[in-house]
Amino acid sequence: MTLSIRPLTQEQRQAARKAAHDAVIRAIGAKPTREQFAYTTISKYPPAITRLISSLCLVLLLAAFTPSAIRLYVIGSQTFGQAVSSSVAMTMVGLATVLSAEVGQVVFSLALATLGTSRSSRRLLYSSMAISTILALTGNIQTALPGHTQSPFAWLEAVTPPLIVLSTAYVLKEQALENIEQRHADERAFREALAEWQTDTASPEEHPHWMQFYANALRDALRKANNRRQEALSQMTVEDWCVAVTREMQADLWYQDTEQEREVAQPFITAVEAITASSNGNGSRPKVSATAV
Repeated sequence: MTLSIRPLTQEQRQAARKAAHDAVIRAIGAKPTREQFAYTTISKYPPAITRLISSLCLVLLLAAFTPSAIRLYVIGSQTFGQAVSSSVAMTMVGLATVLSAEVGQVVFSLALATLGTSRSSRRLLYSSMAISTILALTGNIQTALPGHTQSPFAWLEAVTPPLIVLSTAYVLKEQALENIEQRHADERAFREALAEWQTDTASPEEHPHWMQFYANALRDALRKANNRRQEALSQMTVEDWCVAVTREMQADLWYQDTEQEREVAQPFITAVEAITASSNGNGSRPKVSATAV
């Protein structure tokens, strides 16, 4: 039954091999994306607790920032106004004082989570955070304590807001570090999956089941090429298909096999020619072909 179907051409066999490559790649799966590995690393803490802490930190940061920022604005604008009598300039300097002190604490603390990778950078960030904290403490104390130096609550009320801002910024920094570690873990998992996918798809013919994919592609190509011989195709058994597919796999090697046979027969042909020439005695050699031998 195998002989009754038409064999494939070289172009059709090449198309079948290409189809087998595509089938292997589809079986391996689509190319991994970063979105597939987002949030795959499990946090040490429940997400609900982390979100609750972040929300409370923002509330506490706003509560501590408000009185401290007002005092720093007043002391900054008044001190600058003693040298420059411009209301616009005093307002701008008051805002700049708030940003330098309170916002500086938060910025330098959070920067440690991303930029504090070397000793010099950490030293610079810690020094800047200390300067912002000293500025905030000095401004709050100088504004809040006149006339209340004997009151313990006045001292606490003046010193606590800048320190709370600093502590809250530290908590936010630790949460940022944890999120960064999770992102790095997700990125490592993505890169490992991508490298594995690239290795598997770079050489489809090294897949453990490559021969099965190739045989399926050749069978589909034979069915398509013999579309008008449905009766013969319907009567083919599994053994017939194995023979037909094997024939197609070996079809491109016919010339290579012939060359190997010629190389094996060449020494024998040369010996026959030498014997024939010596028996003639005149040195003329009759033509001897591999067919005649």
